[in-house]
Amino acid sequence: MTEWLPFLHPVWQSMGIALGFMALREGLALRRQRRTHAHVISQRAQRSRHARLGKYSLGIIGSGYLLGIGELWFVRGETVLRSAHFYFATLAIALFCWGAWYGFAMLRSTAISAEQRDLHGFLLPLALLILVGAGLFGLRLLP
Repeated sequence: MTEWLPFLHPVWQSMGIALGFMALREGLALRRQRRTHAHVISQRAQRSRHARLGKYSLGIIGSGYLLGIGELWFVRGETVLRSAHFYFATLAIALFCWGAWYGFAMLRSTAISAEQRDLHGFLLPLALLILVGAGLFGLRLLP
């Protein structure tokens, strides 16, 4: 069991990042429709799919963050604060949660400000980019 357990965190996070990029694709399509004023009938379904993918991604990435800390601490017996992977992952999680907060606010509100939408659209792709970088930093931590 201890042979495959260190690989659980990277696989789980890869799934979360993939879902994040799928949500990004849906969000970019929504932005393109809004900017070209091409209101498609399925826009509500697309917005719902974007929100659903984003929520799944947030849940998987957040739980994967805790899973990674748990694996280092309990399974491998290593200190958590020893790598750049931890610091970049923490930064990415903070940006991800901040951007998701704006997303949840837009879901609850009928009046969406352009500033909220712009921050949501800036923070989450930045967080995904940093997550990919953190994943590359984490490759050297694998057994």
